Amino acid sequence: MLEKYAGPLLIAFVALAATVATLAPAVNGPGVTCDELYHTAMGKSQVTALRQQGFAFFKPENIAKNYPWQPDGPPVQAPLGYWILGWTHHLFDPAPNNPGVLSIPAARFAPAAAFALLVLMIGAWTARREGPLAGCVAAAAVLFMPRLFGHAHLAALDMLTTLFFVAAVLAVTEAVRGGRFWQFALAGAVWGAAVLVRLHGLLLAPPVVMWLVWRLFFQNKEVKGSLVRGLMQIAVWASAGVATVFVGWPWLWLGPVERFRLYLSSGTARQPINVFYAGQVWADRDVPWHYPWVMFAVTVPVGLLLLGMLGLWAKSRKKWKLNAFGSEGVLLGGVMAFVLLVFSWPGVPVYDGERLFLMAFPFWTIFVGCGAAWFARSSFLESCLAGGLAHRVWGQRFTRRASSPAKHLHTTTALVLAFVALQCVGIFAYFPCHLSYYNLLIGGLAGAERLGFEPTYWGDTVREPLLAEAARRAGGEPVLYLPNLAPFQVPAVEMNSPSLQDAKVRLVGWDSSKSGEAAGCRYVIVYHRRADLPQAEWFFKHGKVVAEHDIQGVWLASLLELKAPFNAASMSARIDGLP
Repeated sequence: MLEKYAGPLLIAFVALAATVATLAPAVNGPGVTCDELYHTAMGKSQVTALRQQGFAFFKPENIAKNYPWQPDGPPVQAPLGYWILGWTHHLFDPAPNNPGVLSIPAARFAPAAAFALLVLMIGAWTARREGPLAGCVAAAAVLFMPRLFGHAHLAALDMLTTLFFVAAVLAVTEAVRGGRFWQFALAGAVWGAAVLVRLHGLLLAPPVVMWLVWRLFFQNKEVKGSLVRGLMQIAVWASAGVATVFVGWPWLWLGPVERFRLYLSSGTARQPINVFYAGQVWADRDVPWHYPWVMFAVTVPVGLLLLGMLGLWAKSRKKWKLNAFGSEGVLLGGVMAFVLLVFSWPGVPVYDGERLFLMAFPFWTIFVGCGAAWFARSSFLESCLAGGLAHRVWGQRFTRRASSPAKHLHTTTALVLAFVALQCVGIFAYFPCHLSYYNLLIGGLAGAERLGFEPTYWGDTVREPLLAEAARRAGGEPVLYLPNLAPFQVPAVEMNSPSLQDAKVRLVGWDSSKSGEAAGCRYVIVYHRRADLPQAEWFFKHGKVVAEHDIQGVWLASLLELKAPFNAASMSARIDGLP
């Protein structure tokens, strides 16, 4: 029995080792991104408060102090993701009682571990349903998706959201197979945990309930005969989820209805974020409906796209049977489609590439595993091996050997695994800036730039070699940084760069309303976020590129040297209406 899961377990260890070995932004990891310092600080503040207050943490006056959400502040976030980041950070915290000491590399261990668990969970679940080959391929497909691998390096909520979201869906399938009430309660608790990580967990409720009702009323007579029991199972699942959210979030205790309403509204009630797509800049609420579908199609390696489509086709040829993978496949595909549909809905904010619908990607890998297993057993591949193709390529001797069923299976399995292994090319080609990955459907990153896609969006392409060059050239003078998306972005980059710290070089985040703060800066760091790149036009016009990080000939971050130190009056005289 354990042999079935050996492959996914090994791949999960490889995923963990590969991620942990490439975490540190000061060594060989991606640069510090926009939100990492904020998330790390929130995690440490909660852990510190609990350590100092003990059980008094749960008193009403301390709850109000420990969860200081403001109507005009950042969106309200549930606490579980912050707890995970905070406790992981605490394991490596050099000054656990000093709130001003934060280590982003320490917090990055949390998404790295979450990624390894995601690989194992997907692989083991698929192996149980479809066999060891499908399980290994599904696990490898998770590892080989560059965008997933990239988010595994970042101290943010995205990988944790994906892990709990997928776990909640798979837990429902296990509960249905077992049929016991305690299993539905456990699955509901996992769903509640997903909501406690991020608002995205609520997106599970409609497709899961619809699937459970579909099984109950429309699938076969056996289910119809247990209508009351089935409805009770749905009620247990939902009740356990709601109870988990309430118990796990003390902030709700002080006013559940009103505060939950604030939680729902705060995710969209904020200033719009610029999005670059189809060659133009959009407000996040105005992005065309096809944005998530196109982004999904162009950020999954082509081979995994093909195998996933093959898996969907192979499963659709079978009747949807109760408790068979076909029925569960309806749920997996339905959840994936529902997530993409939500972010396609007019007026729903969507930005930062695939980040907000990242949880759709792992479900696709399950169908990749199914497609690979079907292809390895298919008569099509057998005819290729036993026919003219094998004779021309390997000769008659190989053809005779391949005629044995066992040898045929081993040969086809090896060919399928080799094809899947080729899909890891993107991991190496884009290292360590995997959030800039685009597949061969649009010609990689170079083709994506030509077609009007965003080369990078979060600042991860501003890496230590570029910062070191800036520190060396600046000679102790401040360096300008843009686009500057949030007040905690520049401090995070500065405090996690040994080169800037050693040279005592200060980064200055560009703010067009306070351009005087950049006075005297001779060097400028710009990363290639096209949605906000107009801010840098003046600097490119009045400076020259002295260092650059690029992939496939597309620059992702540049260091500019201005002809003269920056002067706000000079800029305003030359350019009117600069953003």
